[in-house]
Amino acid sequence: MAGSDSSSTAAVAAESEADKQLWEKQKHEQPQLVEEEKDRGMNPMDPRFSEYDPKQGKYIYTRYFYRSKLDLGLDLNQESPVGPMRYTDKIFLEGFFQANTMNVVSVKIVASDYGYPLHVYGTIIARDSLDRKRIYMFWRDKDNCQLISSKDDSLILTGPKRGLMVCDAIFFEIDLKVKDVHGMKVKDERLSKGLMEVDGVLRLAYPTMRKVQMEKLVSMHSILDLSYIFVRNAVEGTVEVRILDGPADFHGKIYARTTNVPCDIMLHDTKVNGMLTAGDEGVVQMARS
Repeated sequence: MAGSDSSSTAAVAAESEADKQLWEKQKHEQPQLVEEEKDRGMNPMDPRFSEYDPKQGKYIYTRYFYRSKLDLGLDLNQESPVGPMRYTDKIFLEGFFQANTMNVVSVKIVASDYGYPLHVYGTIIARDSLDRKRIYMFWRDKDNCQLISSKDDSLILTGPKRGLMVCDAIFFEIDLKVKDVHGMKVKDERLSKGLMEVDGVLRLAYPTMRKVQMEKLVSMHSILDLSYIFVRNAVEGTVEVRILDGPADFHGKIYARTTNVPCDIMLHDTKVNGMLTAGDEGVVQMARS
C-alpha cells in the first residue's frame, strides 16, 4: 500500500508540473494570453481541460478531466475500441445484471449570437461508464459543414456506434464551430464549447416512466439543447435496413421510435448525408445505426 501511495503522489506531482510547463509554453507562444489573463484573471482550473468562455465571463471545463487515480493513464484522444452487440452470441440466465443507458434524441443550436443560417462543423463526443474513451456522436470537418437554417434544425448525428453504459455519469464534450455566417467569416469561430455531465445515479430516483429530458449548454456564442431518454435495465440493439427488392438507392429520411417514448430518433436524412445506396446483400449504410 505504501508503494502505491508513493507512486500516486509522484503521478499527481508530475501532472502538476506538466500543467505549469503547459501554461509557460502557452504564454511564450501566444503573448496575447498574458494580456488576456490580466483582464480575466488566472485560470483556476487545469488548463488542459478548460478554456475561457466569453459568454459566461469565466473559465469553464471543456474536456473530461481526471477524477480518480484510475483516470491518470487515460488517453483522452483515444476512441473507444468497443463495438456494438458484443454479447449476442451468449445466453444469459434470468436475473442477469442489465446496465442503464441513454438514447440521445437530438442536439440543436436553439440560440445563436450570429443569427442564422450557420455552417456548423466540429465534434460532439460522449464518454460513458465503460471506458471513458471517445464515442463520436457528431464529427464534421471544415470542408463538410452542416447547414443550420434555424433553431428548429437538429444536428445530424452519426453515433453512438454502440450502446452507452451509464453506471455513474456520462459526459459529453461539445466543440462546435462556424465556418461562416451569411457568407462572411467570423472572428471567433467557436460556436458552442463545453463539458456536459448527466448524472445516472441521480436519475435512478426519478419515476420509471421514460420521457425525453434535456440538458442545456450556454457557452461561447450559442445555446445548445441536448435531448435524451434515460433507460433502465437496457438491452442494446442496432437498426439495419436491407433492400430486398427494387432500386438499390433512394432518397428520404429514416426514423426510429419505441413504443414507450413518443418521439422520433433520426437515423438518416439524405438531404444532409446523401443518397442511401445498398451495398453487400442489400444492406443500406445509414448515418446512424
